[in-house]
Amino acid sequence: MTSLGSPDQWVNFIETQVPDILTLVIETWEAMPSPAGDELEDVVSEALCRALRQSRNRCDLPFRIDTQLVELDPAAGQDQGRMDIVFSPMVPRESIYFALECKRLHVRGGNGVRPYYAEYVQFGMLRFVRGQYANAVRHGGMLAFVLDGDIVAAVAGVEGNIRASLHDLGMGAPGGFQACTGRPGDGRVLETRHRRNGQVRPFIIQHLFMAGDPNAPLRSATPVSAPKGAKKKTAKRQSRKTK
Repeated sequence: MTSLGSPDQWVNFIETQVPDILTLVIETWEAMPSPAGDELEDVVSEALCRALRQSRNRCDLPFRIDTQLVELDPAAGQDQGRMDIVFSPMVPRESIYFALECKRLHVRGGNGVRPYYAEYVQFGMLRFVRGQYANAVRHGGMLAFVLDGDIVAAVAGVEGNIRASLHDLGMGAPGGFQACTGRPGDGRVLETRHRRNGQVRPFIIQHLFMAGDPNAPLRSATPVSAPKGAKKKTAKRQSRKTK
């Protein structure tokens, strides 16, 4: 493999691989069994990570795929946090990677469907914008598990919360989603552009909305669990073994 010499080259390398990463995630999700209508976030993301590793198509991408990694050096003033799924190229810098932050939307339960749009923005997108994740690169990803299958409503609900938080997200009015440059015409994949840390070039978040089965059974009769908020600190960047 050709050695990439400068940090700018490594960052640019990530950018060239984003469309292939998005395609791999979509194809892998479509081949997986649908999760329960109230499945836990970590259970779904870990199952997807295992499936990504096993995918035949993964062999075409020069990445290691891990779950629950921690970056040692987030932006100044930001806590370390666990990233749900990370694509790491074989370059000599741990800060060069493409991260997917996973969130549940439209979680079904005995009392109806809980949207979790605000949590998607607060505990997902803002982690990228503030530099807690992907501080050294220009791309990151949000992966929404839309457990009732209604992607159109999920996109509209998240977009409303984005427009209510434009300043915090480093976006100008009117804000909202744009078509994904890597997968134009695919309504399941959109992008947003953000100014962060005084950088001239925008940070781009890819948003993947993956549909669950609206008829999938619930995992139990217990109430829907609280959304994942602040993630546990870890002393070093490490991979947690999946069970």
